[in-house]
Amino acid sequence: MTVTGICRILMLAAVCALATQPAKQEPRKGPAKVARKADTPAPGSTTIPKDAEQVEPGIWRHADEKGKVWHYRRTPFGMAKYEPEPEAENSAADLAAFDEGEKVRFERRTPFGVSRWTRLKSELSGDELTAYKRLAAKTAKAVKE
Repeated sequence: MTVTGICRILMLAAVCALATQPAKQEPRKGPAKVARKADTPAPGSTTIPKDAEQVEPGIWRHADEKGKVWHYRRTPFGMAKYEPEPEAENSAADLAAFDEGEKVRFERRTPFGVSRWTRLKSELSGDELTAYKRLAAKTAKAVKE
């Protein structure tokens, strides 16, 4: 068999493969879709009330007629309305502090175990500062006794 014979066989195979493919079908024509304006919300969708205040980017807070507070969040699927979670009363209460010279070591129990971290005394945040002051008050009380 020569090169030209092989080329003829390959061309014949390609023509047969194209002949066995089904013909393209015309797209089905269904009922025409009604276009909505972009400004008009979909029926039953949640919208942000006019007197809602923005808490952070993408989140708004609003109290309804009964005084119940709701949060509104923009999602990829539209607006979501939900009740905010209550703030932690004292998150520094479960935070343990240990003085290590220039640094303070903190420990907090979590569902996944004890979380530990260290911070310079000059860089303490709100809860860390509260826990550190509580530690300092304990050590001062122990020294007095």
